Amino acid sequence: MAISPGDPLRLLTWQYFGEELRRLREEAELTQAELAARVYVSASYIAQFEAGRRKPKADVAKRLDEVLQTGGTFSRYVQKLITNQPVFAPHVLSFLDLEQEAEASYVFESNRIPGILQTRRYAEALFHAYRPYATADDGEIAELTDRRIKRGALLGAPHNMRFWAILQETALRVPVGGPEAMREQLLHLIDQIHSKHAVIQVLPISAGATSVMLDSFTLLRFKDMPTVLHTEALCNGITRDEVEVVDEAFEVYAQLRSTALSPDASLQFIESLTQGNPDCAPPGQHG
Repeated sequence: MAISPGDPLRLLTWQYFGEELRRLREEAELTQAELAARVYVSASYIAQFEAGRRKPKADVAKRLDEVLQTGGTFSRYVQKLITNQPVFAPHVLSFLDLEQEAEASYVFESNRIPGILQTRRYAEALFHAYRPYATADDGEIAELTDRRIKRGALLGAPHNMRFWAILQETALRVPVGGPEAMREQLLHLIDQIHSKHAVIQVLPISAGATSVMLDSFTLLRFKDMPTVLHTEALCNGITRDEVEVVDEAFEVYAQLRSTALSPDASLQFIESLTQGNPDCAPPGQHG
């Protein structure tokens, strides 16, 4: 039976994974840094694996098995808890688990609305675009959509994750799901801004090279573990927590924030798009 991302059993099993990793590492008389060097990850990754706060990918689990001579135990855990999940890809599951624990999220999206801010019709339209042969009542798409919508709860009580998004203007103009679905999505963004659940800035196309030079990325900040940078490609995701990498990403994010419209000007621009005026240009004001 598959274990859903939010199931408490998933957390318990990852904690057990971490306890076993620590026990076997200590039996092998290896420090976290020594084990990390042998499996080609950072020492902080090993520490987070052992605390049950980070989930290793299949290739890392395989190297842990080889170094600690487990007979494939860790690979089987990862296969059960990540690889065998019926809906989400492993890298998506890893990101969702991290997002659940984050106290703040800083997002740059180049061509779509961030998942945590999506409406049901917008999300369904995206999933159907990814799977053009799926029927209108496809069960997997329904499950994917339900789980995406539930992520929005992180922005309200009791979690109250702080959320800052910089959206490339194109993400607001592409009519995903059609004009009415897109208008509903834009109104939802406006509601999230007014409710103080999110701060949104628009990066106008007029910003030139800045508006097209970057792919989407997310920075997740935590209370008691290192900030991580997550980038995602078509079939893969990369999560890194090296200090120099995260610092560089925050520098880029600061540049984007200074180039984008101010939050107030961004709100005005999003509101203008709901007035049936697709040819409107963003205000000239930057913040």
